[in-house]
Amino acid sequence: MPVFLCQRSDFMETRTNPPAVKGVTAAILVTAFLYAFVNSISSVLLNEVVAAFSLTGAAQGLLSSMLSVGYMLALLVNPLFQGRTEKLFMLLLSGLLQVAMLLLSGSASSFAVFLTAIVLLGVGCGWLDGYINSCMIDFHPHDSPKYLSLLHGLFGVGSLLAPLLMQALLLGISWRGVFFVIAAMTAGAMLCVALARRGAKGLDSRQQAREERLSLQQFGGYLRKKRNLLLLACGAMCAMVQTGLTCWIVRYMLLVHNNDALGATCLTVYWVAATVNRFLAPHLRVRPLLLILGGGALSAGLLALGILSGSAAVMCLCFGLLGLVTGHFMPMMVAECARGYQGSTTLTTSMYMFVTGIARVVVPILMADLSDAVSIQVGMSVPIFAGLLVILFAAGALRLPAPDEP
Repeated sequence: MPVFLCQRSDFMETRTNPPAVKGVTAAILVTAFLYAFVNSISSVLLNEVVAAFSLTGAAQGLLSSMLSVGYMLALLVNPLFQGRTEKLFMLLLSGLLQVAMLLLSGSASSFAVFLTAIVLLGVGCGWLDGYINSCMIDFHPHDSPKYLSLLHGLFGVGSLLAPLLMQALLLGISWRGVFFVIAAMTAGAMLCVALARRGAKGLDSRQQAREERLSLQQFGGYLRKKRNLLLLACGAMCAMVQTGLTCWIVRYMLLVHNNDALGATCLTVYWVAATVNRFLAPHLRVRPLLLILGGGALSAGLLALGILSGSAAVMCLCFGLLGLVTGHFMPMMVAECARGYQGSTTLTTSMYMFVTGIARVVVPILMADLSDAVSIQVGMSVPIFAGLLVILFAAGALRLPAPDEP
């Protein structure tokens, strides 16, 4: 999920009564927890969708990729709403869009309709992902790190529970029914948001960071710095590692070990470990780029071990360790990209999210194509090569001073 970095002084003080703040906070946390189920649906139900629409080759990777396409479209238009719309209204709108598209996906009779719904579902995900973070910062300007950690922690818990719930539901209903159940859960979260919004009518929920107005000259200057380009490339490779691991493991476990339930188990183990990592990594007295470099090296080695072992148990164990060494990738990369750009974190965050979005679109299609053309093992090896490139780009960025360094 995206992390919005800010200085405490960058946000206006929210003047409201405690009950209203508590209501909004609770609604946002419930939404973050249930959003994890929507975010996991493309990975957990991949085999069922592939079978239902008789997909082959690269088409097998379109479910995850098109969700990312919609996410990126939302990312591109998000800045247009800044300061012009009420954030809680946009949060509610994004959730309702997700509900509608989940229902359409579950009832789609053709793959074209299904894919269109998935793209629009991704738009809803992109909007919601951004607004739950920014709303939490707005309503807790002096305690935002604490509440953002809680938000991301609950998202992690939801991500590890989602595969278990969906696999349990598949024992009694079809994959289409699972889409309907997740739609109902999301609708419940939006009811919480609507009630919280009604109780917070007196709040100014359009608070914005006091940032410099971005010019083409500033944008060009950012892209002309070698360190920034290396960080963006490193971030893209980190996204390829994590997306490759989570989007293809269910398919891999079915085709190699004839057990897709083990794939869901791997996802759960991964998210448990990644959630633990997200709480522990900030307390390590190690520079973020060094943690990222080490994570890239360890991820390549662990995934190679899991594939070469030929053992389902070893792969599950490796996935737990992979969560421990890659869970910090996204927040640490956002932090490193923002170093020296405290007045322009919208630029650094947006650029990071955009390049990682491209990676999330490309990697499922690439893995599906390689799996079909060569072998499932070769397809599953894509994150290994991405991990090696993480080492290369992180090492290059470490050699160059950050803007806030002498």
